[in-house]
Amino acid sequence: MPLFEKVGDTLTEKTYYVGFTFLMFEKEENFTWVLQMLLDLLNPKDNIPKVVVTAKDTTLMNVVATVFPKTTSLICHFHIGINVSAKCITNYKIKPKDVKDKKDKEVIEMNSSEVADNIMNTKDNVVEFL
Repeated sequence: MPLFEKVGDTLTEKTYYVGFTFLMFEKEENFTWVLQMLLDLLNPKDNIPKVVVTAKDTTLMNVVATVFPKTTSLICHFHIGINVSAKCITNYKIKPKDVKDKKDKEVIEMNSSEVADNIMNTKDNVVEFL
């Protein structure tokens, strides 16, 4: 059973728990129910979240837009980093072709490693900027 955590953030950058919900399925109606219950608990009603951060779950993001229409929905930078890292590793891996000399192959692999390191460092800077 997936655990749906609801947390808040203070001005002093401390996180606090608002609630936990175990979901039978990660479906639209379940997400809607959870967020509607959260909305019902908020007092006063003007105290709705200004920003909601989620993993890149399209269904959840759509439900957030429906239940909290004036709330900005963002994707968690941790999840952005994971996705960028996965794409960098798969899309930018240098593969030596028909290298006869072992020494040449080591140089190409070393250059491949340097390229991967540069891409990952750039990814970290981009994610931190977001």
